[in-house]
Amino acid sequence: MNYWGGASPGSGKCACGVTRTCALSSKPCNCDSNDKVWREDSGLLTDKSTLPESELRFGDTSVEHEKGYYTLGKLKCYNS
Repeated sequence: MNYWGGASPGSGKCACGVTRTCALSSKPCNCDSNDKVWREDSGLLTDKSTLPESELRFGDTSVEHEKGYYTLGKLKCYNS
């Protein structure tokens, strides 16, 4: 999976990258800013072809000041 909630599968973006509202408009996600500020990228994963999520992988924490924190909520099913 190379996207996050609020973006299309395969886009490599988060919701703010789609709407161009990330902290740095040139970045696809807030957490790519690399500016020593805690930032958040959140959204719903709604593409049925990618569900259920069974694993999350994150990278690019090779610089000492970079840290990550994530949560994945319960799977909720809706009629559609």
